[in-house]
Amino acid sequence: MFGNDFRLTPRKQHILRAVIRDYIQTAEPVGSRTLSRKYDLGLSPATIRNELSDLEEEGLLRQPHASSGRVPSDHGYRVFVDNLMEPGALSLEQREQLARTPLRAQELPELMLQTAKLTAVLAGCTAIVRAPRQADSRIKFIQLMPVAEQDVLLIMLTDRGQVSNQLIRLPEPLSTEELMVVANFLNEQLRDRALDQLTQDALSEVSGKLSAYHAVLSALWDRIPRSKPSERLYLSHQSYLAQQPEFGEMGKVGHLLTLLEQDRVMLELMDALASGARDKASVAIGSENPLTDFRECSVVTAPYRLGEQVLGEVAVIGPTRMHYATAIAAVEAMAERLSSALTDLYGLEPPSGPRP
Repeated sequence: MFGNDFRLTPRKQHILRAVIRDYIQTAEPVGSRTLSRKYDLGLSPATIRNELSDLEEEGLLRQPHASSGRVPSDHGYRVFVDNLMEPGALSLEQREQLARTPLRAQELPELMLQTAKLTAVLAGCTAIVRAPRQADSRIKFIQLMPVAEQDVLLIMLTDRGQVSNQLIRLPEPLSTEELMVVANFLNEQLRDRALDQLTQDALSEVSGKLSAYHAVLSALWDRIPRSKPSERLYLSHQSYLAQQPEFGEMGKVGHLLTLLEQDRVMLELMDALASGARDKASVAIGSENPLTDFRECSVVTAPYRLGEQVLGEVAVIGPTRMHYATAIAAVEAMAERLSSALTDLYGLEPPSGPRP
């Protein structure tokens, strides 16, 4: 990677950029005559051939066959993305499509699926949305809603966007005011506690502070979910991969599509890439991918949040010959849109009312 030591001459930059743009569009090796004919380089084919040879020696291009033109290497794509690519922006048509297709859902799974579908359409790539990770989930908010004389609905929201609804039969009837007291007490005592910290010892500690409601607290405690649901990925438009000429060899596209359906494999990939996507989109190109099976693919990933908390990632996967600027713009826009939708869906505040 060139990084801060990027020293390609302007001529070589211009030629490398032209090769990558042409190859992304056509999926065909690019030769000197094509560059001379299609791009305003102001250079003869012979001069272009010399520059192409130099770029190949520097590891930025490769020649699939002795008589063919050049194609970008993974290193060439990296230099392009980091140094030569103009910042991407959604087109007017894409922005209009976003405006016509708001993310609206009453349940998290539907919101994840909507996001995956729209991301895929915007980027022209297979999309992957990782549902909020539940590891180390912490309680954000508890609410008790009366249903019948001794029946209440326990609603719990975690910092990972997980919502639990439990219908509970209390050992004794409580008034609405008493339920408010208990709910406010639970919020004060349990907010920001990890689910796996809700032990019997913790119950004794908490109920000792509100001894009058020990039996009620014990009944509620038994129904607060400790289990952390398995993580889930939402994929959309897997067919986009099947349409790419790079994967036309017999068995290659089938292997990739099989991998996409294996949650364990894809979660491993997302785990490995997530550390690079804390603030904005990150791009893993070809051989940079941590899993060997995806070394012919590129993955663009951006985090989404609830408040300041990163919950998961929006990503697209495609051939290394992907339109990187469009992919980056799409995942960043959709991560921002999903963050906003989660705020609307889970932007709940603890109830106000009598204190214990």
